[in-house]
Amino acid sequence: MLQQGTWTFRYSLSGFLKRALFVAQAPCSEEELVAAVMEKWAGPDEQAPDAIAGRVRASLTMAGGAFAAVEEDKFTLRQTGGEELLDLAHEFLRDTLRPQKNGEILRYLQQATGRGRGELMSRVDLDSDPRFARLEGGEWLLTAWEPANEAIVQLMVEMGQRRADRADLLGLIEEEAPFLGKQIIFHPELDPRFAVIGEQVDCLLVEDEAAATTEAPEEATLANQTEGSTMNETASMETEVTESNEATATDASCIAGIPTSQLVDAVLAQLNKAAGELGERNEQLPNEVLTLFNSDDLQGIEKLMLQRKRIAALAEDLQAVVAKWSDEIDA
Repeated sequence: MLQQGTWTFRYSLSGFLKRALFVAQAPCSEEELVAAVMEKWAGPDEQAPDAIAGRVRASLTMAGGAFAAVEEDKFTLRQTGGEELLDLAHEFLRDTLRPQKNGEILRYLQQATGRGRGELMSRVDLDSDPRFARLEGGEWLLTAWEPANEAIVQLMVEMGQRRADRADLLGLIEEEAPFLGKQIIFHPELDPRFAVIGEQVDCLLVEDEAAATTEAPEEATLANQTEGSTMNETASMETEVTESNEATATDASCIAGIPTSQLVDAVLAQLNKAAGELGERNEQLPNEVLTLFNSDDLQGIEKLMLQRKRIAALAEDLQAVVAKWSDEIDA
């Protein structure tokens, strides 16, 4: 089952060709592979047949690559095996069952073999091995994995169920005919149609019941605000800013005069508060994604998802700093 759409996490061109040949289970001609790329991989800005054909040919004929030419100008996946480092990388992905960045794979290989990172970088070429397919975001997954994102979106929309447990969703999909006997991968973190809260997965294409029953503020009400109320709000905002600035100045003067131990506690408290605010902000982003999706703003969604990753990473780093230095103090 070859899945590649606007909303699924997207293979690189080489990764897509590997996946196409794996699914076909038979050699394919260059023309057949170009047709598959045009139909299932190329976006609106990549529809020039000559350019696509040239890129496909370059990938198929790359020296030492993942593809092998066979009879009648057809191509198949190159046979592999016996390469220790690549076999270890394959085991790592198979056991974790999730896409991994190249840095994470190298870090695992460092721990498993004791070899230096520089040596591993020069010897581990995942792109040349047909067992590994790269996503455009840089993550690596196994070519044999069956992506289930698209099927799970359709399932949740049909059921009208916005939230479900990740394991339950996979259990339902595994019973479907296209997935029987295959190693399924469901990675909603790479798909803007989903929001992930622990093991719970929200499908943003299904309207939240609470949101559906809550009336949105009417534009007419906003438009009919009087000039006086607007001026009052502006004055209120100015007052809040002034008070905030005064409070900041007071905090600064207080901090300057307190003992070092209390200063450290105060900084840690501020970092912990910032981490909490970032977490709250991250929980609000799925609603913004849904709004952008309804307005077909794909570029806006892409930017928002990048910010979401930054916010989550920053919050995690801040929490780690607070935990580390709180432990130091306790010790």
